[in-house]
Amino acid sequence: MKINRNINLTIITDNNNELLEQFKEETIISTLEDINTIDKDFIIFNDVIRYLNQRDKERLFSILEEKDIHFINITSDIEEALYAHKLAIIIKGTTILEGCTISVLKEEKILKRYGIKLPFVVDLSLQLNSYNLLSSLFLDEEVLVNKLW
Repeated sequence: MKINRNINLTIITDNNNELLEQFKEETIISTLEDINTIDKDFIIFNDVIRYLNQRDKERLFSILEEKDIHFINITSDIEEALYAHKLAIIIKGTTILEGCTISVLKEEKILKRYGIKLPFVVDLSLQLNSYNLLSSLFLDEEVLVNKLW
């Protein structure tokens, strides 16, 4: 997998340690407090974002945007896919899917084959699409609710 440093990427994987070994020369963040000490334009989060509440996530993304820092988020939590422009699914060291987040999440059958459940808002919007109640895939619950009303 070639990493494009101009975009933010979430990698869903079943083995963080194996993947982190490939990035050993990069700046890897394991706690939110580390973000304020960074003077690089590219960092890697090792399963950090999933443990933040919504307010802290917004603060983190605000800091990243303010400092113009691009990131890779390595995690096993599919909900974290909702925060990235690009998504890669890696199982047992093999890239199963890779691309823009929406196109990867639309591959529901492939994801389910590997035991990966879709984020709730994505699953709901896909189900509503199948009944022709919606025509798009949504990554944000608030936007989905507003579209329905």
